[in-house]
Amino acid sequence: MSKNTKLGELFIVATPIGNLDDLSNRAIKTLSNVDICAAEDTRTSKVLFDRFGIKTELVSYHEFSESKKLNFFISKLKNGKNIALISEAGTPLISDPGYKLVKKAHKELINVITIPGPSSLTAALSISGMPTDRFIFYGFPHRQTKARKKLLHSVASNLYTSVIFESGRRIEALLQELIKLSPKREVFIVREMTKKHESFYMGNLEEVIVRLKSDQYAFKGEFVIVVKGINSEQNSHLLTEAQKDTLKILMDNLSKKEALSLASKVFGISKNSLYKILLNKIND
Repeated sequence: MSKNTKLGELFIVATPIGNLDDLSNRAIKTLSNVDICAAEDTRTSKVLFDRFGIKTELVSYHEFSESKKLNFFISKLKNGKNIALISEAGTPLISDPGYKLVKKAHKELINVITIPGPSSLTAALSISGMPTDRFIFYGFPHRQTKARKKLLHSVASNLYTSVIFESGRRIEALLQELIKLSPKREVFIVREMTKKHESFYMGNLEEVIVRLKSDQYAFKGEFVIVVKGINSEQNSHLLTEAQKDTLKILMDNLSKKEALSLASKVFGISKNSLYKILLNKIND
């Protein structure tokens, strides 16, 4: 590369999560003016580009090609080409590929510019009626049993609002697993957000799954699940009697900090939640 070559810029562009009219004017201008667009799904992106008359070259960039295509895009940027990164829907990098490219671009002193817009994460939170001053985003749950169990225990014991993504094929199994941990927990579920068949379900987990089962189309599409955080009155059922006994033994033989840290790792429950249990329920 010539020393006089100006570095290109990497634009992280949010695209609609369903309704194509949600694409911003700034996003349209950016996607029209860059040299290349790295797209998670070029078929979906082609529909979007055709709608707005965008002629920019689309190059696939998904989770399976992320490492392979990384050097290709960085080379283009270092040679002065401007590149936009888009996901299949919504804001890139939110449970989508792109982290490696953005990280490498920063390392190479390439400007990374956000073109903000739709995000199913913030859209669901904004209409959930749940506390949003603090929340934890878990993305799609693990499929591996041990990791999945740990994640769901974390959701069930979280003091703050939790947000999970899930597909229609696995939503019922996810809710059934959460019911076992906290059947009366309040949830807000949105299906196919901003699309033709957008649906909302609100109530405790037991109530919501009954509603879903009564709708023949409910288990299709993409879901965002917003789970209300735990409060002190809900803490006691999260530990079995054996876990309570184990926690007491740990407290008797270790410092409070060490006991809570070890129990947190073993039970898959946050230290803050365990501390609340200790204060409110352990001696019941």
